Amino acid sequence: MEFVTFRKYPQLDTAKYLVQLLEKNDIANEFIQNKSNLDRNFSSPLLEDFEVKIFPKDFELAEKILLEDNKKFITSLPEDYYLYSFSNEDLKEIISKKDEWSEIDFLLAIEILNSRGIAISEEEIEASRKQRLQELKKPEKNPHDWIFAGYVFAFLGGLLGILIGYFLWKQKKTLPDGSRVYEYVLSDRIHGKRIFKIGIISVIIGVLYQLFIA
Repeated sequence: MEFVTFRKYPQLDTAKYLVQLLEKNDIANEFIQNKSNLDRNFSSPLLEDFEVKIFPKDFELAEKILLEDNKKFITSLPEDYYLYSFSNEDLKEIISKKDEWSEIDFLLAIEILNSRGIAISEEEIEASRKQRLQELKKPEKNPHDWIFAGYVFAFLGGLLGILIGYFLWKQKKTLPDGSRVYEYVLSDRIHGKRIFKIGIISVIIGVLYQLFIA
């Protein structure tokens, strides 16, 4: 079993706090600082993020621990916090798409709805979570442009064709429950595999040709 990404943060302190919280609860983790390779001579906090990985089997427990820990921050939020101006429908969307929001926003959305007389039960939250997982499991839209570009670069013998092919063939995404699914449908992954192989063959032919004429 390998570690998979649980959270990414732009701030080091936030990521380190999560690591401490996980270790306090005996949850194995891996901390990674990602830096952009666009320009090694240019250093900027905008070009890096901090990633915390855990085992998929620990996702549910880690989520519960993180939510419980964030409850203590709710009372310290200012009265003009932006969620207070959200409509009921907007707040329900936060609950149904929890993976797109912070834990504080998720908890506060429930609290605001409750204060408005709209009770959100645990059963409703669980139903929303399962429905959201089914939505996220759906493959991405058909990447026609990437497939076309992949074949072109692969036949031209470029390494870019190999990279595009491998991406289409092997790319996976991590769901909120820690499971991983392929990014694209089988037919697109078959294209990716073909592009990858064509790219490899083209590169080999190109190398042999250069050796022959040399």
